[in-house]
Amino acid sequence: MKTPNMAPKKILIIDDNEGILFAVKKALELKGYEAHTSETFMGVIAVANVAPDLLYLDVSLVGKDGREVAQELKGNDKTKHIPIVMFTAYPNASELAKEAGADGFLSKPFELELLWKMTEKYTSTSEKD
Repeated sequence: MKTPNMAPKKILIIDDNEGILFAVKKALELKGYEAHTSETFMGVIAVANVAPDLLYLDVSLVGKDGREVAQELKGNDKTKHIPIVMFTAYPNASELAKEAGADGFLSKPFELELLWKMTEKYTSTSEKD
């Protein structure tokens, strides 16, 4: 969230659903976050270059499983510190997120209030550390 004399927290959203990308981006921008979106995983280096404070990642991506993406990011020194919250409509969301090494999960569909709470939780320095 944007506070005086501080840059807004940067959030990266990776989901192959344009509607989800649009809605989440707008919801986060309403709360003062800087939101970036991608319909595909663009690689560890590209994620490191964006340098997000938080990554929302869909489990079911076209071309690559989101769980593999999470494991790849958590296994790389340049990106392992980035909290990852997985989006999924699967009923075993917590199990899938844990298996992938993600920090949390949001079950689709989700309420905006929950999205904002999760975002605050994982971008707040006091809660994250």
